[in-house]
Amino acid sequence: MKKIYTLVAALMVTIGTWAYEFPGFEWTVGADVTTTYLWRGLNLGGLALQPDVMIGYGGLKLEGWANISPKDYTFKEFNPELDVTLSYSIYGLTVGATHYYYFDGTRYFDYRTPSLADYQAGNYATNQTEVFAKFELGELVEKVPLNILWATTVGGDDWMELYEDASDPDKLTGIKRAYSSYLEVSFDANLPLGFTLTPAVGMTPWSGQYTFYEDRGFSVNNVSLKLNWELELGDHFALDVYAMGMLNTCGIDKTNIVPEVKNSYYNQRLNGCIGLGIWFY
Repeated sequence: MKKIYTLVAALMVTIGTWAYEFPGFEWTVGADVTTTYLWRGLNLGGLALQPDVMIGYGGLKLEGWANISPKDYTFKEFNPELDVTLSYSIYGLTVGATHYYYFDGTRYFDYRTPSLADYQAGNYATNQTEVFAKFELGELVEKVPLNILWATTVGGDDWMELYEDASDPDKLTGIKRAYSSYLEVSFDANLPLGFTLTPAVGMTPWSGQYTFYEDRGFSVNNVSLKLNWELELGDHFALDVYAMGMLNTCGIDKTNIVPEVKNSYYNQRLNGCIGLGIWFY
């Protein structure tokens, strides 16, 4: 864990120094501290430190984002994560790819399909790669800050289980790639005093990680509302304070208001967080 902290700190200092020496490059260095790690309708952990570095030029951006959060509230074990994103933006449209790595001891890029025996024993890499496209209408029409995101997992740990008899979990016959996909529509409403209110609706067109790999088909799995306040302090420093509430509606009906809890965080219906970000640019 100390090595991860040292690596992130060194990367932040190096990129900031390098960007100053080459005019024309844009860059940001910062970190969030949040009470809960929330992502696309999923609760992925408790109190978290999330450093971020980005450097860009002419629409091309390279970004590294990390998450360091405890597995539970004993703070004895942690869930480190490193996401690296390469993207290109033009006229409000951003396309790119993100690789998610979870420090499980496997190779950084490991897309091998595990054998059924290895899958059942948990002996396989957990890294994932997704491709995405995001359109920000507000970049073209300032008065219409509508955002649309599509993301699909194309490599790594993303498997749907195949059964001889779907009603019998002991008759697992194989696995197939799920191509888990996520579509989100959000709107950034500017409020007085520098506040921004962002309602968002996220959905998945077919079964995958956003339906907990249960065969549910199309699902609306994320209804969220985020209130953000940004305070600029000088030309190169800003504070970011936010609060967010999130409801996962996947599979909800009158008989399934609260789903089966798979672990202490992952499968909860209603979640919320508050956070503080510190940014240099």
